[in-house]
Amino acid sequence: MIVTVWAAVFAADAQAANVRLDGVRTTLTTDPDTTTLLFGAGIIPLPIFPTPVVPTANAAKYSFPVTVGYVDAKTLAGTIRHSGGLLLARYNPDNSWTAVGLSNFTIRIDAKPDLTANVTGVGRVSIADLDLDNIVVKRYVRNGRAFVRIWNVPVTLNKTATDLIGTTFLGSADALPDNVLLGTANVLARVAH
Repeated sequence: MIVTVWAAVFAADAQAANVRLDGVRTTLTTDPDTTTLLFGAGIIPLPIFPTPVVPTANAAKYSFPVTVGYVDAKTLAGTIRHSGGLLLARYNPDNSWTAVGLSNFTIRIDAKPDLTANVTGVGRVSIADLDLDNIVVKRYVRNGRAFVRIWNVPVTLNKTATDLIGTTFLGSADALPDNVLLGTANVLARVAH
């Protein structure tokens, strides 16, 4: 299914081996239950510049700028890179802070789509699985530039991420379930000239 959808999106660019993207943003609206869980544990997900954040009902919406991306016009494999990120932080009773940065997200589109991040003290690792089964895709042209909009991508923290959060903030790698819905992402990508 996803192959058919992406093939239609990039049909006009099928002459090129790769379609290059050069903007714009991926927005993530956090799941209210997960937001409540984090806040309840004293964990505040702060934006890392240049990521803006807007509060929503029982959640938050973060916008991560797209820096560059390459998607194969035939196989659909590729990556979309971002700047900014999230800083998970907690203020401790001894007036100190505990924090872990998740930055420079990369969406990887392959047989098992996922999200990687540079994690403080760890390096680049996969932190979330992406579900592309029920996405909505629209392609349009504005002011002579082609854009692709992708809606409704559930983002689920994987065991690496839940273990990291559990160990860092909750005292045990098993403090959270192995898979936690972080939220839903929408991608707006600009096709480069």
